[in-house]
Amino acid sequence: MSSVHDEFLAANAEFAAKFEDGSLPLPPARHALVLACMDARLHVEKVLGIKNGACHCVRNAGGRASDDALRSIVISQRLLGTKEVHIVHHTDCGMLTFTNEQVFGYVYEVETGRIREVK
Repeated sequence: MSSVHDEFLAANAEFAAKFEDGSLPLPPARHALVLACMDARLHVEKVLGIKNGACHCVRNAGGRASDDALRSIVISQRLLGTKEVHIVHHTDCGMLTFTNEQVFGYVYEVETGRIREVK
């Protein structure tokens, strides 16, 4: 395993030993969900002052309402009682530098050695 994996395991063990929020209710206390970009520079909880148990946070590339994000939003609202959805974008987002078609084309080319034709 990588050294990052080992670091994660050690950090998790330390976190778990001190974790005291297990008794918080499953539905988020503020009845809100935040959809945000997965950019490692963006710490959504710190930026918005979200404490454990307060909101659901869903992250993906670009903070987009993709099929999977929508699934999470539906579960959050219909099963866990959230009433609000907040979408957080940020400056200098890498997702603005390419299209989905370009990403798919790049992956296809790397995996197959062939250039993908876009129709």
